[in-house]
Amino acid sequence: MLLPRSVKKVLVWHRGALGDVLLSGPALTALAAHYPEACFTLLGAPSRLALLAANLPVAAIWDSQRADWAHLFMPETRLPERLLKLLADFDLAVIFSPQPRPQIAARLQEAGIRAVRWLPTFPSQEQVHVSRFQARHLKEWGINPMPGPFRLIMTPEAQAAAQVWYEAGSGGGKWSLPWVALAPGSGHRLKNWPLANYGELACRLQAGLGARVIWVAGPAEAKWRGKIEVLASAPGQHLLFDLPLPHLAAYLERCQLYVGGDSGITHLVAATGGPAVLALFGPTDPQVWAPPGPQVTVLSCARRCAPCARGREIPCPSAACWEDLTVAQVYAAAVAALGA
Repeated sequence: MLLPRSVKKVLVWHRGALGDVLLSGPALTALAAHYPEACFTLLGAPSRLALLAANLPVAAIWDSQRADWAHLFMPETRLPERLLKLLADFDLAVIFSPQPRPQIAARLQEAGIRAVRWLPTFPSQEQVHVSRFQARHLKEWGINPMPGPFRLIMTPEAQAAAQVWYEAGSGGGKWSLPWVALAPGSGHRLKNWPLANYGELACRLQAGLGARVIWVAGPAEAKWRGKIEVLASAPGQHLLFDLPLPHLAAYLERCQLYVGGDSGITHLVAATGGPAVLALFGPTDPQVWAPPGPQVTVLSCARRCAPCARGREIPCPSAACWEDLTVAQVYAAAVAALGA
């Protein structure tokens, strides 16, 4: 189904998690290139969508948690005048979601948006990478996908803050020592390599390479915060906790190596194009979810049952596959990635 030839205002509905938003970066970039005169309004979680503000011609970012948007889920009610005015001038709406949202599409058309399209956020039946899966849908719409991995554009404010932080923690400007970031958490406990393994890895990186270790944690790791703070209290180790995502991206762009699981933060770091990335995959499928990029190395478990996840569902109650990915393997990959 082809899109309209002329579009001036695009509404993008994307309420996905951080990784989903970043994996949709190539599709959004291609959409912006297809309509070079259009401006975009992004509707979802502002803390995540703000990352895209420098990459796209963004006119506004709206919070989908505001009460006004609940009317899109209530087909038997009349859309309020305020919402009708907000949506009146859009030529195209693109809904990113795992499954079709015909009710929301119908309400957006009721508000006057003449073209509404659904773009799946991930494949539910196929073993194909998200970016290629979405590119296939774009081709059906008459849009050429963008070549190469998606790269975030950093804001000058975030870059300046990162520069100050690294200079303060560099021990008098000793930049020759590698900075290694470790992000042990994710949105699902079964996607996490054991925290004790990260602690042992940090010790090996310091002892073997003299690395300065940055521990990265956010709301998903809140229950671990005490343990991570203890690990990060050792000499030469630092903690970044719950930073705004644009600043976190700028901070991590400057390190030499990042190690993390199948998480939004791993996708964030890969999208900066900065450090080498070791992406650790257990029950989820890297062929579908791994962050793209030449600097990304995927380390996955060797068990025959892995990956076992189907879509977002992980049937294994314990993710025992993590037992087959050892600290020694990850450390060896880290040494190789750093060229040490």
